[in-house]
Amino acid sequence: MADAALSIRAATFRDAPVVAGFAADLALSSPPDADGVAGALAALVGQFGVGVLIAEHEAEPVGYVVVHRLPALFAGGVVAVVEELYVVPERRGQGIGAALMERAEGVAHDWSAAYICVATSRAVDFYKALGYEPTARFLKKGLD
Repeated sequence: MADAALSIRAATFRDAPVVAGFAADLALSSPPDADGVAGALAALVGQFGVGVLIAEHEAEPVGYVVVHRLPALFAGGVVAVVEELYVVPERRGQGIGAALMERAEGVAHDWSAAYICVATSRAVDFYKALGYEPTARFLKKGLD
């Protein structure tokens, strides 16, 4: 971990307001509605096959990660997919993102995942430094 004052814990419903702020900063297009984030967090917290982890420095939230367990035919079992990773801008470069990813990898290991993957266009060098290798291009299509 980055330092002794850093802790990582499972998210709870009470984290919705802070996660909503983080998610708004993370969003590439329009920021998500706070109520929508609260609803999504409520649906994810405690669900089998989902890990939502909060990083705190001296009890103040400074980041989060969301990892999903995905049964995959092509892998002959389970893979883990990191959907979101966020660290507050003023705390980046201090090992918090790496600590969150280490915990996400631990969750994936507990699921007996064949591997863990992440789609990104903004943090390729960060993930490469953690041992991740580029394998594909991520495409998306909005559904109205």
